[in-house]
Amino acid sequence: MSNRDLVERWFVEIWENGNMSVLDDMLDPSLDENDLLDGLPAPRKDFPILVETVHMLTGPLKVEFLLFFESNDWTSTRYVMTAQGADGATPLKVEGIALIRFREKKIVELTSKFDSFTLFEQLGQLPPEALTACLSGQKLTWI
Repeated sequence: MSNRDLVERWFVEIWENGNMSVLDDMLDPSLDENDLLDGLPAPRKDFPILVETVHMLTGPLKVEFLLFFESNDWTSTRYVMTAQGADGATPLKVEGIALIRFREKKIVELTSKFDSFTLFEQLGQLPPEALTACLSGQKLTWI
């Protein structure tokens, strides 16, 4: 299996299908409960909660690769996630980037940047153009 295949498997099995049974197969055994993976202090415990929360907000989702690069054991993937929202009527389209390092076909490092600000705007949890308002110095207040 190529590194690209492994990255596709990560997005399809974990993020699209919510199949947490593949976590141990995909994560290197050296990653223990004290290691950070993508900012999560206990990846085997935290990823299922993160994925479940995202699915509750977005409903079923799909990930499409926009760009994929590979250099030795590192991969870089620019992707777009689309969904219809938990209500099935709130179209979502959000981009992200994932940097993943493999050792012996297992993930040993993962860092991602996902445009969650845009996601929350599209879900109606932030007002439209909230980023523009924040950059102008305005404060967002909730009533």
